[in-house]
Amino acid sequence: MKSVTIIIPVKDEEVGLQYLLDNYKTSTLIDNSNISFIFVIDGRTSDLSKIIAQNFSDLIIDQNETHGKGAAIRQALQVWNNNMTDLVLFMDADGSYSFEDASKIIDELNAGADVVSGSRFLSRKGIPEGMGHLHNFGNRFLSKISSVRNRRNLSDLCTGLWGFKSDSIAKLGIRSNGFDLEAEIVGKIRRAKLNHVEIPVNWSARKGGASKLKSFRDGTIILLRILRT
Repeated sequence: MKSVTIIIPVKDEEVGLQYLLDNYKTSTLIDNSNISFIFVIDGRTSDLSKIIAQNFSDLIIDQNETHGKGAAIRQALQVWNNNMTDLVLFMDADGSYSFEDASKIIDELNAGADVVSGSRFLSRKGIPEGMGHLHNFGNRFLSKISSVRNRRNLSDLCTGLWGFKSDSIAKLGIRSNGFDLEAEIVGKIRRAKLNHVEIPVNWSARKGGASKLKSFRDGTIILLRILRT
């Protein structure tokens, strides 16, 4: 059975993390001894996120010198490089994705894909329940631009659930600091000619807290990353 590291960047997500902890305990992954976690806790976090994360793992990284999702992932990967696993997953901390779908990502990687992402839009035409109209429009618009730029159909560029084989993540050389992370990943998948598969996942609205993404500011940054990568 292949070893898996799940990386979760966190800033003020105690409600989402508690949901994930409860979800993990009832998932099929709980019995897999080859699953490990790396949590990256933003130094500005003011709630109980770190304490809840310690119920998952002893490997907690304090993100004090940098901020942003991309920077958190890069910091986690530096630690992961010292004890590499066969597979790596990135998962949002807000409870909008489940470990059942994380398990599906792992299955698809084991079936031969280099990179797998979970799409909120593949199995539905309308707006996912709990997603605002602006975020829905922005996600779909950016996905279409990315599809044209990278010459492949992509339904959900900004998904928060990704999986990679270890040799695939090594080829990407992630540099992003913020929410343009996924746009960079997709562009570098094209450059590295990796086999990227999208699968439908069940998404739900975040559990507590507030979204860190600012629609217009971050949307512009993501668009520029798509065009430049």
